[in-house]
Amino acid sequence: MILALAMAAPAFAQTLNSAYFMDGYKYRHRLNPAFASTRSYFGLPGLGGVSADIQSNMGISTFLYPTESGQLTTFMNGSVSSDEFLSRLNRNNRLGVDVYANILSVGKWGRKGFTSVELGVRSVNAVNLPKDLFSFVKNVGAASTYDISRLGVSSRNYLELAVGHAHQITSNLNIGAKVKFLVGLASVDARIDRMNLTLAEDKWSVTADGTVSANVPGLSVPTKAETGAELKDPARPDEIDLDGVEFALDDFSSVTGGLGYGAALDLGAEYRFGGILEGLNVSAAILDLGFIRWGNAINAVTGDMGWEFDGFEDISFEEGSDMSIGNQFNALGEDLADLLVLYRESSTKGKTNMLSCTVNLAAEYEMPFYRKLSAGFLYSSRFGGGYTKNEGRFFVNLLPVKWFGISASYGISNFGSSLGGVINFDLPGFGLFIGTDCVTTKLTPPNDDLFGLQVPYDKLKLNLNFGLTFNISRYRTLGDWR
Repeated sequence: MILALAMAAPAFAQTLNSAYFMDGYKYRHRLNPAFASTRSYFGLPGLGGVSADIQSNMGISTFLYPTESGQLTTFMNGSVSSDEFLSRLNRNNRLGVDVYANILSVGKWGRKGFTSVELGVRSVNAVNLPKDLFSFVKNVGAASTYDISRLGVSSRNYLELAVGHAHQITSNLNIGAKVKFLVGLASVDARIDRMNLTLAEDKWSVTADGTVSANVPGLSVPTKAETGAELKDPARPDEIDLDGVEFALDDFSSVTGGLGYGAALDLGAEYRFGGILEGLNVSAAILDLGFIRWGNAINAVTGDMGWEFDGFEDISFEEGSDMSIGNQFNALGEDLADLLVLYRESSTKGKTNMLSCTVNLAAEYEMPFYRKLSAGFLYSSRFGGGYTKNEGRFFVNLLPVKWFGISASYGISNFGSSLGGVINFDLPGFGLFIGTDCVTTKLTPPNDDLFGLQVPYDKLKLNLNFGLTFNISRYRTLGDWR
């Protein structure tokens, strides 16, 4: 079940870091609320901006392998050696998937600064898969014991209304703040802190310590006693029947029961040096400092008595079989679902989740021989427990004219290294940007099991940001009141 979710996931709640030093980028205030847009603007649904980001220390090449026929097969194929497969894995294998879709955004200049109002939907997802899980799947039976601990899945989905203001304090110092009002749409947290498997005759004895909590409107999670399915332990009728999970939004209470509500704060500052240090600009921001309080939850635990696992029905998928890649992963996911036994708790009390806040620290130096060319560095840290991301990114920025700018960057993080770039147009009447924090060159061939798409073959890093805004004022910067 966990593996199937990881492979099916479509990144950290992420804006376009590669545009941090791009003056004409309309959503620069998302990276630091002390930054002001160079024009008043508005953005509409679908056009105003979409940000999608995937970061992982795994890749398609970790799980899919070319065959002699030129097709792709999974790591479960007998032609793929265990050593080759496991050598491509880390002790903890992480996947982050984040998407932000703009619904409406407005930025307006006033005499005392720049104010922004935005409404959007954000989805923040993360998965952690220990290496021993894959060792068990690939080498089942090769050892008599396995330690599959630190499994984790987290998903937050919420509506965000943000109101921000950037203001000049002195000729050198700008500050900004943004208040965010949040409506939680769905939340899932699954943590298996400990799972041990021991071979006993022809079955596996499983002990685990883990919890699952879900706040999803309309979600129904029945027990096997309610569906009539066979129980692993007749004394535990509260065992969850994963095959019976369904969604049904029958009435108003089923829609609102699992919703959450919260708030967050962004704070930022920018200082531009003068004198002999003229051209040096430093800035700092802390983003998403807040929480969501969720309503009624469905909670489950693994229990403390242990259970038995019969094993995999088919642990190898050979070339030439009629099983597609999608069917192979589905079959594997169904077997893994049988490995995990959960018991529903009667309590439906709510919970509070802190958001994963981000800290941005940056410095930029404008070249004294050509002020429109600059070099910069951005350190960004996203705090998320086991899903924390730290990145340092180096920049070269060029703004030859006010209405056009380009930036190239190179980032190093705990997910590896990446090249980024952004092109921005800031014209009277409209603004247009397209950029990425990860330029990908090695792609898979189009494949029906990958929705006909070409996706990165090596480390799974995919980032795309684009948007069109409508500009409704002349070019301005903080301190310019003419």
